[in-house]
Amino acid sequence: MSCIKDAAWEASVLKYIYRVIVLIAIFIGALYYFSGDIKVVVFEVDNTTVMEDATFPLVTIKSGENSINLLHGYSTNLAAGKLRESVIPLDKNKTFEVVISQETYDIKKLNYEVREFNGNALIETDSVSVFEEAGNDKTAKVKLKAELAVDKEYAVKITLITSESEKMYYYQRIKIYENAYLKEKLDFILDFHDAIMDKAKADSIITYLESTTSADNTSLAYVNINSNFELISWAGLKPVVLTEVIPTIREIYVDTASVELEYYMEAEVAGVKEKYRITEFYRVRYSKERMYLLNYERRMEAIFDINLASVNKSELKLGITSDKEISSLTSADQKKLAFVRNNELWFYDLENNIITKVFSFRQDNTDYLRELYDQHKIRILNMDAEGNLDFMVYGYMNRGQYEGRVAIILYRFLRSENRIEELVYIPVEEPYQTLKEDLGELTYVNSMEVFYFHVYNNIYSYNLITRELSEIAANINTDQVVILKNLNYAAWQESSDPKVNKNIKIMNLESGTVETIEAKAGYTIRLMDAIDTNLIYGYVLEADISSMMDGSIMAPLSTVEIASVDKNVLKSYSKSGYYVAGLEVKDNIVELRRVQKINENGRMSYALADQDYIMNQVKVEEKPIKVTTRVTDQALTELYMSLPEGFVMSQLPNVINTVNTIITEDPTIRLPIDRQERLYYYPYISGGIEAAYENAADAIAVARDHIGVVWSNNQQLIWERGVKSTKRTITEFESSSWSPTTSNTTSTCLKLLLEYQKVNVAIGQLSVTDSSAYDVLKKYSSNTPIRLTGITLDDALYYVSKGRPVIAMTDVTNAVVIYGYDAFNIMVIDPTKSKVTKIGIGDSASMFADAGNVFLSYLEQ
Repeated sequence: MSCIKDAAWEASVLKYIYRVIVLIAIFIGALYYFSGDIKVVVFEVDNTTVMEDATFPLVTIKSGENSINLLHGYSTNLAAGKLRESVIPLDKNKTFEVVISQETYDIKKLNYEVREFNGNALIETDSVSVFEEAGNDKTAKVKLKAELAVDKEYAVKITLITSESEKMYYYQRIKIYENAYLKEKLDFILDFHDAIMDKAKADSIITYLESTTSADNTSLAYVNINSNFELISWAGLKPVVLTEVIPTIREIYVDTASVELEYYMEAEVAGVKEKYRITEFYRVRYSKERMYLLNYERRMEAIFDINLASVNKSELKLGITSDKEISSLTSADQKKLAFVRNNELWFYDLENNIITKVFSFRQDNTDYLRELYDQHKIRILNMDAEGNLDFMVYGYMNRGQYEGRVAIILYRFLRSENRIEELVYIPVEEPYQTLKEDLGELTYVNSMEVFYFHVYNNIYSYNLITRELSEIAANINTDQVVILKNLNYAAWQESSDPKVNKNIKIMNLESGTVETIEAKAGYTIRLMDAIDTNLIYGYVLEADISSMMDGSIMAPLSTVEIASVDKNVLKSYSKSGYYVAGLEVKDNIVELRRVQKINENGRMSYALADQDYIMNQVKVEEKPIKVTTRVTDQALTELYMSLPEGFVMSQLPNVINTVNTIITEDPTIRLPIDRQERLYYYPYISGGIEAAYENAADAIAVARDHIGVVWSNNQQLIWERGVKSTKRTITEFESSSWSPTTSNTTSTCLKLLLEYQKVNVAIGQLSVTDSSAYDVLKKYSSNTPIRLTGITLDDALYYVSKGRPVIAMTDVTNAVVIYGYDAFNIMVIDPTKSKVTKIGIGDSASMFADAGNVFLSYLEQ
C-alpha cells in the first residue's frame, strides 16, 4: 500500500515539475514574441529626450505706420471666430501688412480668409506669394476687396505655408473706420510708457493720473490710475526692458481704444538682478483738443528663480506678485512638495534638498516671447508616497512635439528615474481661453489607473491600461458638479433642469462605485454645494416651481440638507413660509438667500426675504505651505513661500531637470464630436475670458467693472463697455399705435417689438398667461431674444443705443417698451396710456430695480 502511495506521490510531483517547465517555456517564448511591445513599457536611458525648442514664426501686423498685435501660430485649423485676442483697425483702403519672423522656416505663401463672427460665413479669401524681405523677416501686403460694414468686427485667419508645405494658422479681428486715430492713440500710450521708465521724464504724465489716498500704494504688483506717482514710476527700481514692446489692440472705436503692452524686464533688487513679466493696460480717448487717459492698470509678476531662495528663513522667494494662491501638493510625511509657479511645475525633495523642474516650456536660450506665451495651465492631480506625480497640462503648447496645438495632456513624473511620461493626449479644436471654461474641476487618476475628467459637459473615465474610454454622465455642466477632494468623491445632479431632476449621483473615484440620492415623491432635487467633506442639496416641491416673465425658472428649496457621502443626513433646514433660492458657503457658515411666495395679478412669483444661516463645525487644518510678506524701501512688498514646519534649508537646493520619455504607442483620445453645447456668455477682459456665465447679466457686470466686452459662445456680440451714445431715439416708435389696456401690457409690448422687426402676429397669440415673454419672443422673433435680468438700466440702454428696443417689467406682469433716452429721461411706450411717455432716468431706474431689473431685448443676426 505504501509503494502505491509513493508512486502516486512521485507522479504528482513529476506532473507539477512538468507544468512548471511548460509555464517557463511559454513565458520565455512570450518574451521573445512580444519583445517589441515590452519595449513600450520598459524604458531605458536611451528612450528619453529633452523637449524641442520653440520654432513657429511670430507674426506682427503693420497698420499704417504702426506695428501692432504679436500673433502666435497654431498647427491646427481652428474656426476663425473662436479667437479674439486682438483687432486691426482699418481705414476705407482696407490694407495692412503681415510681418513674419520666419525663424527656422521658409515661408513661401500666405493665404487669408475674412469671415463673419456669427455663423462663420466666408466673405473673402485670397493669397499672397510675393514678399518683401529684410533679414529673416518677410512682409506680405494684404488688400481686402469685399465690402465690409463700418464699426463691425470680422474674423480673419492667416495661413502661412512653408517650402515643405507645412501650414501654420494665425487669427485676428478687423474693424473698418474712416479714421480710428490709431497713430495718435498709440503715440500717447508709448510716450506714457517711456515716461514712467525714466523718473526724469515721468513728471510729464502726472496730469493724467487720478491719485487717491484710498489707493493701495504698498505693492508694485498692481498699479492703476489711482496709485501715487512714486508707485507708477517704479518706486526704487530701475527697470531695463528685455523685449520689444509691441502694442496689442484689444478693443478699438472711433474715439476710444483699449491697448495692452506686454513685455519682460529686469531690475536689480538688493544687488541681485530679477526678471519680471509686465502687462500695462491703457484705455484712452481721442479728441481734437487732447488725449484722455480713461484707465491705466499695470501688473507685475516676478519670474520664479530658485536661486533667490532665502536660506536663512528656509523660504522660496515669489517676489513682486499679486498671485498669493499657490497650487501645491504635499506628501503625507511633509518631506515632498510639488507646486506650480509661472506655469512651471516643481518637485522639492525636502529631505535631500533637491528640487526638480518637472515641466516647463521655458528654454535656456529664451527670447521670452515664444515659449513663455501664457495660454496654458498646469494642474497637479496626485502624488504617491514615493513622490511620483500625475499632472495635466492644458491649453496652447508653446514648444515640443505638439507645438502650436491646443490639447489636454496627462503626464506622469517618475521620481526615481527623473523623467516624465505622456499618458494621455486629447487634442481640442478651440483656443485655451474657451477650453479653460469647458474643462471642469473633476480631473482625477485613481490607484487602478483610471483617469476621470469632465469636459464639454460630459464626464468620462479612461482606463490607462486597457485604453478604454467610457462616458459616465452626459450634459453635466460645471455648476452641476461638486468635488470632495479630501475624500476623493465627486457628486453631480443628472439634469440641469430643476423641473425634472430627480437624482444626485455620488461617485467614489477610487472604487468607481456610484450611489444615488433620490428626490421624494412630488419633489425634485438640486445639488447646491459642499462644506467640509459633506454635500449640500435641497428638495423642491414641484408645485412651487414657477416660470418667470423673462423665461427663467424659479425652483426654490423648501428643505435644505447637509449629508455625508454615505447619505447620512447631518443637518436639515426648513422654515414655514420661507424658501431658499440660493446659498453660499463662507468658511463654516452656509448663507441662505431666502424668498417668500407671492401672487400678483394671478401669477405666482417670489419676493426676497431676510437671509438665514446654517452653522457648520468645520475642522480647520493648518496648511503646510503658507505665503509670507517682506517689505523693503526698494521693491516694497514681496512674497515668500514658507515650507513645511520643521524643515531647515541648510543651503540653496540642488536643481535638476527631467527628461521626456519617448513613447511608441499612440496616447491620443479623440472625444466624440457631437458634444452637447449650452449657451454661455464670456466677458472678455484684456483679450482673455474672465469666466463663463449662463446668465448674460453676470457677464455684463464683470465687463462693466473691468472695462470689457461680452460675447456668447455662439460668437454673438452681447454688450460693450463705454460705447453707448449719449442719446438715442428709435424714431419708428414715435408713430406706433396701440389700444390702451391694463390687462395685457406685456403682450402689447411684445407686439410692438415684433412689429418693429417686421413680424406681424395677432395679439391673441402673444398671451403670457401660461408662458413667458421670453418664450413668446423665442417663438415669433426673427432675431435671437436675450434675457437681461439683473443688469442696470444704464447697461440696458446699450441695446437702445444699438437700435434695439428693450422690454422692461414694471412689476410681475406689466411692462413698458424703452425706445429712447437722453441725459435726463428715457422714452417709453406704456400700454396703459395712449401716447409715448418720458420718465426721468433716476425715477425709472428705481422703478425697474424695484421690479427686479427684468429686461428683455434681442441680438442682431
